[in-house]
Amino acid sequence: MNTLEIRYSTLRDGFTLFGLLFYFQVTTFFLNLGNVANLDDVDKDLEGNLINQVCGLITLLVPLFLFIRHKVFLSKSFYRGNFLLLAFLLCVAASITWSEDPMLSFKRYVALLSVVFFAGFIAYNYSVERIAFMLGCMIGAVALMGLIFAVLRPDIAFIAGGIRDGAFKGIFAEKNAGARINAIGILLLLPMIRRRHPVALFGALCSLLAIGLAQSATAISLIVSGAASYWYFLTLVRLRVNRSLAAFFGATLVYALICVFLYANYSLLLDLLGRDASLTDRTQIWELLTPFIDDKFLNGYGYGAFWASDDAEVFIKRWGYIGNAHSGYLETLLNGGVIQLTALLLLFAGALVKQYRAITSEQSAQVRACALVIVGLFIVTNYVAYVIPNYRSAEFLVFCSLALSFHHAHATQPHWTPAVRRSASRGPVKAYHKEKTPC
Repeated sequence: MNTLEIRYSTLRDGFTLFGLLFYFQVTTFFLNLGNVANLDDVDKDLEGNLINQVCGLITLLVPLFLFIRHKVFLSKSFYRGNFLLLAFLLCVAASITWSEDPMLSFKRYVALLSVVFFAGFIAYNYSVERIAFMLGCMIGAVALMGLIFAVLRPDIAFIAGGIRDGAFKGIFAEKNAGARINAIGILLLLPMIRRRHPVALFGALCSLLAIGLAQSATAISLIVSGAASYWYFLTLVRLRVNRSLAAFFGATLVYALICVFLYANYSLLLDLLGRDASLTDRTQIWELLTPFIDDKFLNGYGYGAFWASDDAEVFIKRWGYIGNAHSGYLETLLNGGVIQLTALLLLFAGALVKQYRAITSEQSAQVRACALVIVGLFIVTNYVAYVIPNYRSAEFLVFCSLALSFHHAHATQPHWTPAVRRSASRGPVKAYHKEKTPC
C-alpha cells in the first residue's frame, strides 16, 4: 500500500515555485491583467499592494522558521561565510534610524530581507548546479509566457508610444529589466547548453527571442561579454589551469587587463551598439542627482527614503517621478551614503572571491565559472541600472542565490535522523531521511 504522506521535497519545491513566480513578477502580472493601463505605469512602488505584502512576508517567515528550526543561526560557519552580506544588511538597517521617512525605510528593509531569506532558502536546499539550471529554466518559462502574450495580447506584451514604441516587454513592467533578466537566464543555462540539454536549449531560445523583440543593446552586450568570459574561464578549467593558484591568478590578470582596455574604449563600444553617450539620458539624471548626493554624502537619506523626501521635489518637478537613480551605486549613495556604498562594494568583492576560490577547489568548477561571470556582470550592470540592492529586481534574487550557494562547499556530511511516517495498512513505520547539518 502507498504511504499517506507529503514529502518534504514536495513542499520545498512547491514553496520554491511560489517564491520564484512572485519575484519574477508572474504573480503581479496576472493580478494586474485586468487593468491593462496599470501595466505600463512607470511607478514601481508596489509595497502598498496587500497581496505583494503577504507574498513577501511568506517568503520571509517560512525560511526564517526553517533556519531557526535547523539552528542555522547558531553555526559559526554561517557568520564566517556570510559576514560581508550581514554587514551590508546591518548598514541598511542602520539607515532607518536617520531616514527621512523611517516607516517607509523599514517596510522596504523588510522587503529586502524577504529576498535575501528566500535566496538563502534556495541556497540551503539546492546545489549550485541545480540553482543555475532552475533559475535559468524559470526565466526561459517567463520569456515563453511573454511570447505567448505577444501573439494573443500584443497590446500588453509590447510598448505603445514613446521612443520605445513597439519594443517587447513581455510580462515585465519595464522593457530593459525584462531584457536584462533574459540575458542572465541564458548565461545561467550555459553549463547545460554545453551538454545539449533540450530544456536548457529551449529556455535559452525563448529568452533570446524575447531579447531580439525587445531590441535591447544592453542585453545583447551582456550575452556576448558573458559568453566570451565564460568560455575564457571554462578553457582555463578544461586546461586545469585552475589547479595552480598562481597560474590561475595570472590568467585572471590577463582577463582583467582586457576588461580595462574595453572600458577605456567604452565610447567606441557604445557607438558600435548604437547607444548614445548619455546612456538614454542617464548621465543627465546623474548630474541632477549629484547635488543631493553631496548634501548627505556620509549617510544618505535612509533606505529608499530619498524619493519621499522634500529634496526630491526639485528633481520630480523636472523629470517626474522615476523611482530610482538608474544606477545601483548612486541609489546606494542616496540610501546610505558612502558608508552603505563601501559595504556594497565589499559585498561584491566577497562574492567574487568566494566564486573564484571555489573554481580552484570544487568539482563544480564549470558552474562556478559561470557564477563568477554573472556576479561580475552584475557589478557592471549596477552602474547603469538599479539592480543591487533592489528588492523589486529579479536580478538581486539571482545574485543572492549564487552568493549564498557557497555554503555547500563547507557543509559537513549529512547525518541520518529517524522520522515516522504512517502506512495505510501497517500503522507507524520507522523510516530514515537525510537531514542537512546547518551551514
